This record gives sequence, structure tokens and C-alpha cells, in this order.
Amino acid sequence: MFPHTWRHHWALDEDPFVQEDADKDTVLARVPMEAVHSSFDRLYGSTDTAGPGIVFGEKGSGKSSLRLAMKRRLKDDEDARAFFVEYIEFDSFLTEARKADRLPPSGPKTARRVVERFLLADHIDAMLSLGVTKLADEIADGQHPSAQGLSKKHRASLVALTSLYYRSDERSGAEVDKSLRKAVKQPSGRSFAKQLGVFLGVATGLLLGGAVVASDFDIKLPFDVENRALWIALSVSLLVLGALLAWVPQLTAQRRASRATKAVRIVPRDPDPLTGLLLRLPTSVRRDLALPEGPAVGTRLVLLQRFIAILRDVGYKSFWVLMDRIDEATVLSGQADLMRSFVESLLEHRLLQFEGLALKLFLPIELSRLYLGATPDEQKSMRLDKASSIPELRWTGQELSQVAAQRLRAVRPEGTPVDQAGGKLMDFFADEVDEADVREALSELGTPRLAFGFLGALMAEHARELNDDLGEDDPAWRIPQRRFEILRASWLDRARGLRRALN
Repeated sequence: MFPHTWRHHWALDEDPFVQEDADKDTVLARVPMEAVHSSFDRLYGSTDTAGPGIVFGEKGSGKSSLRLAMKRRLKDDEDARAFFVEYIEFDSFLTEARKADRLPPSGPKTARRVVERFLLADHIDAMLSLGVTKLADEIADGQHPSAQGLSKKHRASLVALTSLYYRSDERSGAEVDKSLRKAVKQPSGRSFAKQLGVFLGVATGLLLGGAVVASDFDIKLPFDVENRALWIALSVSLLVLGALLAWVPQLTAQRRASRATKAVRIVPRDPDPLTGLLLRLPTSVRRDLALPEGPAVGTRLVLLQRFIAILRDVGYKSFWVLMDRIDEATVLSGQADLMRSFVESLLEHRLLQFEGLALKLFLPIELSRLYLGATPDEQKSMRLDKASSIPELRWTGQELSQVAAQRLRAVRPEGTPVDQAGGKLMDFFADEVDEADVREALSELGTPRLAFGFLGALMAEHARELNDDLGEDDPAWRIPQRRFEILRASWLDRARGLRRALN
């Protein structure tokens, strides 16, 4: 019998256990919000007082499903008004950092050098890039009309942040700069000093040319130009003054913008948009504008503070960063020492407890040593006692059984009664199979990936051994004890081998 025929008998539109990657799992989005790990609420915390959360778990333990559940709740809860980004793709940031350090694309020590030089400032730059890009697109698309009411300081800060951090495949930097300035009513044009310089240069050139022509053709002018040397000296002085007024601010702005864009190593940006902004701003606003300086963390924290203030002005309460899939980064290659170096700088009190920031870290179990093996001084620096920390993400057989039942119901046709056969996990097993044994098997497997993989394989293996002419009430539709025990032993061996290899 084909598995599709077997599923049709049980009113299952699709295989509820076929997808092992949470980000590609279409069934997960249909599972009710309450079908999550018991530690979710602790990790999530409160949207009124945003705070950090850290969970360590082995591969397949459901870290990504927790992240997706958190993302889903933030979207669905209108009262939360939380602005969130997912910090899950690291290769592009690490590649740009490698290029900035002029390291070769490959080599025995390249990855280690890149990771060791990836500092806390780079992490904050990455978070700001993700956040600024998302917010700039929202404002440019007209989602936040209140952005027009931003103060001069915050308008300038928003355009400056966009000039530094915007990175998107949908819009170019010039396009978003133009759209954003129009949306927040940020004025364009030249600075007063440059306008005055250009005016002096043009006016002096006209006067000088007119005086020379008048002298050569004996044209009488209302002022004396007999002393040509003095007139030329005066004109040249005015021209020099005009040039200084026109170009010194330009050069100063270019130098400041170039330093700032070079400081943000992980986002390649043209300094020209930032140069133009600096030239347009009044002196008082320009002096108060925060720009990154080298690898300094202090200036990044000021930029982060300004960004959160802008978020609050447009209606958000807090800035959530969901960091996951560290072990999938190509540069890190899943190596514990590289991942540890990459993450360690994030576990710092001043970032974790930053006002308005909810940094949620979903970390591989290998990195739990950062927390469990920290020295007293490191613990004081991290202050993870003030963060909602889960040292190891573990599931009980009961939890896995309940989530499995919810996945079964999620793939049934809409309107199917809950009490119809196929709505409970034990409906698929023969009467001889004890429910306690099923829960124990799921508990021994320990993770959703292995537990659901086992259930999916069990159902598929049983279906292909059946005849196509089974009656609707034939007990053979249900999985017998013998098949359950055989696959249980096989999957437990597989789970032990995978844990040794992966974790």
C-alpha cells in the first residue's frame, strides 16, 4: 500500500512528520500556539519589559521551533508592539569582515582569524543593519505615517543609520535614501556655507570679468577699476574665500562619513549619502549626531539607543533580536571552539540588559560551557542570573506525544471532528501497544526531530507492508507491537550515534 492511501484512510492530507527543518516546516505554522515546550513562557518573558533569554539545546531539540513560535506570537499580539528581526544568517556578515581584514578566502587559519576578530561592535552592527533595513523599508512603504512627526534629531539619526546600515536586495541605498527623506520630510539641498561659497565664487568671477572687459573697451563703470592689480588681488581673495566656504565643509563631511562607513566593516556602503546628510544638517544637529568610531562599543550602544528611541516614536515598544542557527554558518562549520569565540562577546551584561532590547539567543548545547563553566569574574560580566536561561532544552515523552497529536490534527481537513479516528496518536497503534511504552520511546529519543522522524518512519514502514484491499474496520490499519519494538530499537541506536557525532 502506498503511504498516501494509508494516510487517506486516517483523513490525513499530508505527512505530519516529514519535515525535519523547522524553517521549512509548513505544518508547524498550523499547530496551535499552546503546543510548545513548557519553558517557552519563561524564555519569552514580557513584551512590556523586554529582557534577554538564552536557551541551550542539542541539534533537533526544537530551538528553531521555539524561535518561530516567538516570532509568531510577536506578530499576532497587537498589544505587544514589538519590533523584531531574526539574526540567523551569518555568512554574509562574516565574509564582509574577512574582506575588511584582507584575509584570503580560504586557508587553514582563515576561519579562526575571522571569528576572533569579529567583535561585539560587529554583532551590534549586524543587529542594527537588520533592524534599520526593516524599519526603513516599512517607513518608505508608508506603514508609519507618524514618522513625519519625528524630531529633527531623530530624523537625522534615522537617515544617518540608513546611510550606514541599510542592506537589501529590493532597494538600492540611493532609492531608500530618497524615499525615506521624503517620508520623514528630511530636507535636501546644500548647506548654507556651501551656498555662500558658490555665490561668492560666481559673483566675484562675474565682477572680475566685467571689470576687465570694461577696462579693455573703455566702458565706464560706477566704481573705480583703474588699480587693476588691487582689484585682481581682491577678486582672487574673494574667490579663495568662496572656494574654502564651498569645499572645506565638503571635505570635512567626506572624511567623517568615510571614517564612519569604514568602521562598519560588515556592511559595505558608499559614504556619499552620509556625506550629503552631514552637509545638509544644521551645525547643532550635526554635532549631536552619533556615528561609529572604529571598533568602539560605546558609540554602537549610543546608536542602538537612538534606534530604539526612533522605534518608540513610530509606535513600537521594544527591539527584539532572535539569534539562531549559529551551527549552520559555513565559516563556523559547526566547530565548538569557533562558535564559542563568535558568541562569547554577546554574553555581556551591558548588552543583555540594554534598555528596550530583548536579545533572545538559541544556542547549540556545545556552548553551554560558556554558562556552566564560567569563572566568577566571567559570571559577573555576563550576569546571566538576570537573564531567562535554560541550560538544556529537554522534552518529556508526554510533551512530545501532545505535540505529535497537534501535528496530526493540523494536517486533517478543516472541520474534521476531533474525536474521529486519527485525531490522537494512540489511534494509530494496535490495542496491544501500551501508551506508556510509546511515551517512553519518545522520551528516550529526546528531541522533536528524532521523535517525529521515528513516528513518520514507523507509519511509512507499516503502510508499505499492507495490502490495498483492506476493509475500513480491518485492525491491520493500526501499527502492531512487533513493528513498534523493531523500529524503536533501530531509532534508539541511531539517536545514540547521532548524539555522539553531532553534539
